[in-house]
Amino acid sequence: MEERIKQIIDQEDKKVPYTDEQIARQMGIRRDEVTLLRHKLQVPDSRKRRQPLLLKEMEKLLRSSPSMTSRELTSRLNEQGFDVSRFMVHQLRSKMEAFSGETPNIDDHARQKMRKAGQAATFASLIGAKSTLKAAIQQAQAAVLYPPHGLHTLFFGATGVGKSRMAEAMYQFAIEQQVMKKNAPFVIFNCADYAKNPQLLLSQLFGYVKGAFTGAQQDKPGLVDQADGGILFLDEIHRLPPEGQENLFYLIDKGVYRRLGEVQFQQKATILIVGATTESPESSLLLTLRRRIPMTIELPSLSEWTQQERLSLIFHYLNEETDRIGREVVVQKDVIASLLTYDCPANMGQLHSDIRVLLAKAFLKTIHQVEKTAVQVDRYDLPMHVASHQQSADLAPELPMLKKDQFLFVPGQRSDLVGTELVEDSPQHLYDWVVERYQNLKNQGQSEELIELIVNKELDTRMEPFTGEDEKRSLRLQQLVKLVGDQVVQAVEQMLWIAERHITLDYQRISYALAIHLHGLLERWPDTKEMDSLIETDQESMEFKVALEMAKVIQTSYGISLPEKEISILAMYVKQCSIYTEPKPMIGVVVTSYGLVAKSMVDVASRLFERKHAQAVELYWNDDLAVSVERISTMIQQADQGEGVILLADMGSNLLSEEEWERRSGARVQVLPNVTTTLVIEVIRKCLYSSESLDQIVDQMRHFPVKSLHSVQALAPKPVAIVTICITGKGAAKRLDQLLQEKLEAAATQVTILQASSLSIRKQYKEWLGKYHIFAVVGTVNPMLDGIPFISIKEIVDESGISFIKRLLLVANRTLQPALAPRSHGLHDLLYPELVCDDLELSTKEQVIEILSQRLREHGFVESDFEGKVWEREKMGNTCLFGTAIPHADTTQTIRPGIAIANLAQPIEWEAGYFVRQVFMLAITETCQLAVEELYQFLQEHEEANILPDLQAFMKLEQ
Repeated sequence: MEERIKQIIDQEDKKVPYTDEQIARQMGIRRDEVTLLRHKLQVPDSRKRRQPLLLKEMEKLLRSSPSMTSRELTSRLNEQGFDVSRFMVHQLRSKMEAFSGETPNIDDHARQKMRKAGQAATFASLIGAKSTLKAAIQQAQAAVLYPPHGLHTLFFGATGVGKSRMAEAMYQFAIEQQVMKKNAPFVIFNCADYAKNPQLLLSQLFGYVKGAFTGAQQDKPGLVDQADGGILFLDEIHRLPPEGQENLFYLIDKGVYRRLGEVQFQQKATILIVGATTESPESSLLLTLRRRIPMTIELPSLSEWTQQERLSLIFHYLNEETDRIGREVVVQKDVIASLLTYDCPANMGQLHSDIRVLLAKAFLKTIHQVEKTAVQVDRYDLPMHVASHQQSADLAPELPMLKKDQFLFVPGQRSDLVGTELVEDSPQHLYDWVVERYQNLKNQGQSEELIELIVNKELDTRMEPFTGEDEKRSLRLQQLVKLVGDQVVQAVEQMLWIAERHITLDYQRISYALAIHLHGLLERWPDTKEMDSLIETDQESMEFKVALEMAKVIQTSYGISLPEKEISILAMYVKQCSIYTEPKPMIGVVVTSYGLVAKSMVDVASRLFERKHAQAVELYWNDDLAVSVERISTMIQQADQGEGVILLADMGSNLLSEEEWERRSGARVQVLPNVTTTLVIEVIRKCLYSSESLDQIVDQMRHFPVKSLHSVQALAPKPVAIVTICITGKGAAKRLDQLLQEKLEAAATQVTILQASSLSIRKQYKEWLGKYHIFAVVGTVNPMLDGIPFISIKEIVDESGISFIKRLLLVANRTLQPALAPRSHGLHDLLYPELVCDDLELSTKEQVIEILSQRLREHGFVESDFEGKVWEREKMGNTCLFGTAIPHADTTQTIRPGIAIANLAQPIEWEAGYFVRQVFMLAITETCQLAVEELYQFLQEHEEANILPDLQAFMKLEQ
């Protein structure tokens, strides 16, 4: 076995070496076995085997091109056959510099110069420059560079979108490109300041001559004269009176203007005029002036920015305000999430103002403190309108870019975001970190051996790419909690932690299957008649022994002692979800319904099990019966793997008997009517992970209760706790307490840490059990407490144990609240006045689809790809019904359900020879079956009465 591993590694591509997982697949053994054998052979892992060659190639590339960015370096390496991420390259580059003391052919002074040069980039420093603002910046740059003196420019957009900022960037760009001299003026004038006194406004802008008005005792130049040779920025230019606008277009045309009191245009100036307005240029500026400002640039509102851009802006403002305060600032994750998601109608200006108020309130709490500690910013400091948005939200959005529970801002330093272009740590910074970390652990009383182990592991973690696995698991936990409740999920996590010590499992597959099974078990307990037939299981097998350990978690958590047949079921799940289980034929599943309901239910199940097993067939009310039957028969044939097919038929879509389906498809078919999403999930779970036959599953499912999945009665809440244990309870247990507090960071406040001696643990455990919910033991020796997972010191140090504890805390403290069961939407729930388009003068199907899609998109009902998906559905077949058209897309494009209605002035041809006067564009979800049926009934009634559906009568259904 060892020789085979050596042979595989010797023959591998050194640029892309085999992982333990890949070697295990070649040899047909478990990954953990490969890892143990590799350690025995003293062979490093794939990353370390590749590293010398990778570093050598990096050094070669950097020697030839020292200023190469990490992005360019990554691209070059991948072209040469490596498979590396930009983050990994950056970290290796930092590590290489840290331990060599220098960058190849780049000294620290040169790197600092490069950084400064990068910061001086005119438009590149603007947040959104590479995405949302890209087009606007290109236009502005073109305006500056246009010969001989640039193009006069007008920025327009809502208040606070950054018009002044763009004007300043134009000026910096003009200096940098040597279009203007280094000392060229940049003059700002807000026309609104003098809007109520036009004469004073004109005198400030253009100057005046002696005697022009009472008090004008001498000539005075205006701002135009000061701006000669540079840029004059006129903010709120729409407040400029007509006489001022006339003066401007003479200046633009001929380079001359007149001061107040002068008759002739005799003053000269060469300036680039940049204006800004919140109004439409057509309605606020004279036509003669508009024609002379050739470059008009619209700036997007903050709501049009990407989340990443808005997050960068928030960090920018927090950095600015931290510099003003002069103290370190710690901001909680939920505060930044609120700033990221609340409605901000006044855009960047309002966002900046709200952040100032936020920090002022937080600063006030610390102003009395003698020691200048960090300013702690929490959700209670949020301005009222931001906090109220957070309270009104049903569920805080999942924000994968916020990877920490809190963020530190330090005066004079820039706190940046993960995901943006990375700036290399200086070598000194890395050394300082190592020294500080060592001293920290030393002060805690940790041994030299443990300190070295911890620091080395953390150093490797700093230098390795971030995989995002914890975030993925957290997202899956959220979905599971919504489905079965937090206590069931917590028990499953504990069961899997125990199981994975003995056998390699497919976590994604088993977590959902086990959670839903455990939920069902608790719901029917103690009635176990459903499983009267004992599943044959080898009680000496590893799977059964693992299942026995998992059953102890249920005993501890719920006080339920599982009988042998239930333990056999757990063993079956373990066997089915083992990574190396041989594939077997499975029972097929087909779901049918009218409308898009079937596809939505199948999509939900596919996301849960991360596997597409069921097939969906969507029927339409105007489909021919023979066509519908043929489509379902074809799908049954595709789903059949030789074990039969379960047909889940929605109301009205069960068109034939089981015998007739079998005759047409050639497969064994069992039909389950009255399909629901819960039933679909349970059927697929059993088909994927149980060894029951087609008849057994269908018989059970015919008695399946139609109710919410998370109806299991919750246990009484108790504080959660972790036990740290050593021989005496005073040595390693105490140091472990400190280590856990540090590793868990903010999460440490959510858990009680209890110290115990292995000599008296069982007595203490019984006492604690009445007060706490103990979900893990951490220590040097395993006390073998039934149903309580044990985590070794090594697992705490290498972060796997910490990751497990954090996942448990996530559900144990109800961080992830179960969602309410979705309500069913009737037709009246989908009707909104803003979605009605009456008397439309349109002549083509394309125009109607564009108008209605735009209406739905503008009002936040659908995603940006909705219109494209509508056209995909149109290509599949006719969407006309009862003299109307009902275009729609799949439910993944719906943000919230609604129907856009068009009443056309003249009939248009929707399909060849099929004309319509009314169009109902559906944006629906899987909860809209009732609405679809009511719409069908309404249209059918008008068709039978031979009258055109009355739009006003249709809207009255909303009452």
